[in-house]
Amino acid sequence: MKTFITIFILALSTTAFAQDPQLFENEWYLQNVIIDGQDNFPPSNDDVPFITIAFIQNNSFISTYVCDALEGTVIYTNSEFLVNGWSMTLGGCFGPFAQENTLFQGIYLDTFFVGNVDDPFNYNIIDESNSKTLVITSSSGDEAIYSNQLLSRNNFEISKFSIHPNPAKNELFIAAQNTTENLKIKIFNIEGKLLSTQSITLQDQKAIDVSQLLSGIYFLNIEDENGNTTTKKFIKQ
Repeated sequence: MKTFITIFILALSTTAFAQDPQLFENEWYLQNVIIDGQDNFPPSNDDVPFITIAFIQNNSFISTYVCDALEGTVIYTNSEFLVNGWSMTLGGCFGPFAQENTLFQGIYLDTFFVGNVDDPFNYNIIDESNSKTLVITSSSGDEAIYSNQLLSRNNFEISKFSIHPNPAKNELFIAAQNTTENLKIKIFNIEGKLLSTQSITLQDQKAIDVSQLLSGIYFLNIEDENGNTTTKKFIKQ
């Protein structure tokens, strides 16, 4: 049986503010962890087929895992949450995928969550027509992106898009690791409001016009012809 140890306990008292109920009503599957602008896609193998995060409203509890589980109590303030203490199992990763899973666990659990335990995390939920995206942002600007739909390993590979330039002034371009014909593009503001929708083809390298947007942070939702979606954050100068 795995033994829990206390990593860090932060004592404070505050009043909890209203949270978005969607945070608790959905099961969230991890899609990507972005550290210093670098994508880190989660493993999908026999030992770790997928990774979820759960927010339990009644007891203000958060739980996520790779091989080991990371759990804590949460205090909410509007669109932010502060973890009031972490506990983590120490079983480690074993089996043929141990190296891959251990590497990602260090990035996701240790660097993204435990490494930012002193500061609050911002969260934003993008409600689309056929799926929802949860973006958790640390105080250092790193991001963990989740979907309420479980994607297969192939779908994760398809979702490897990049955008440039970022920050953008007037135009934004999309590049794909795999060949994709038609893409549906949606732009959301930081509050999750849909601002525009358009369709493009990567062969044409059609630019996405962002010149009319005010300076600030936005989310670009990309949906391929098979219905797979991914979300990228960009800054409009």
